[in-house]
Amino acid sequence: MKFLLSIPAYTRTNPMTHFAAAALHLMGHEVVAFNYERENQLERMREKLGKAKFHAYKNRQLLELAEEVKPDAFFTVYGRYHDAATLQELKRRGLPTICWWLDDPISLAHNYIPLEEYDFFFSNSQGTAAVYRHYHAHEPHYLPVGVDPAIHRPLEGVEQQYDIVFAGDWHPVRERVLLELARHHRLTIIGPWQRNIPKNSPLREHFLRFGYFTPAEMALLFNQARIVLNVHQWYQRWEYGINPRLFEASGCRSFQLSDNKTEIADLYVPGEEIGLYNDAAELPELCAHYLARPDERNRIAANAYARTLRDHTYVHRMTQMLQVCGLS
Repeated sequence: MKFLLSIPAYTRTNPMTHFAAAALHLMGHEVVAFNYERENQLERMREKLGKAKFHAYKNRQLLELAEEVKPDAFFTVYGRYHDAATLQELKRRGLPTICWWLDDPISLAHNYIPLEEYDFFFSNSQGTAAVYRHYHAHEPHYLPVGVDPAIHRPLEGVEQQYDIVFAGDWHPVRERVLLELARHHRLTIIGPWQRNIPKNSPLREHFLRFGYFTPAEMALLFNQARIVLNVHQWYQRWEYGINPRLFEASGCRSFQLSDNKTEIADLYVPGEEIGLYNDAAELPELCAHYLARPDERNRIAANAYARTLRDHTYVHRMTQMLQVCGLS
């Protein structure tokens, strides 16, 4: 099949858009990628002159591309800025329309996209299905992200040199959790936090580097970690919804401690394939326990790695998506 895949190509913290394309290629499909964000300096200027006009311009580009390449289906990740008229025109041309929304539950899709215009809608959270039905989505489907084994993988010869690694964007909840944990353990942090934390923050000495990081840089750091710490931005706010780190750390055969979410128990066996905490107050003791027990850490990490390769790659996700859409 030929897919017209519309992605936010300049969203630096969301490379899963490219992983979806790579998985479809591996499965033997043709993928024509379209970047619905700005493409170059000229488009940056157009965007500054007026976002509504810029988005209309990008939608015209999309329809022109669809006319040129004659795809069999339209698939977008997030799909921000594609308006109802554009989706209706794609459907008039006989294309099934598919959206994969990956910001649940912290940023709900109905605030950004015309849900009712998608033939198939997928979300990274089980807990938001009722909300989407209320906003007239066709039956919403749960589809978490996964790993690209070419990127998220164990690296031979790399030694564990950091006790506890956190890689991710700043959020006040994450800052609060890490500040408390840093009172008990040495942390290694990477991410674009420099503008968000005070100049005298105790966390600054724990940063390996400020700024964005590539998937390959993250994978190397996870390989170097004794413990990868996962703190969902919605920790203690919503008990559902899972982020990409859950899979990416496991794909690197790293031991992971994550805040508990309802979906996790169906993805990894707690205590056997992942370590979980319900309250961050547990973290100092949990970290001390696992740091003192490398054999236990390595066993759980190896189990998680095997489970990830068996069930949680992007090829698995794209296969599931196409089966739901009747396109397999």
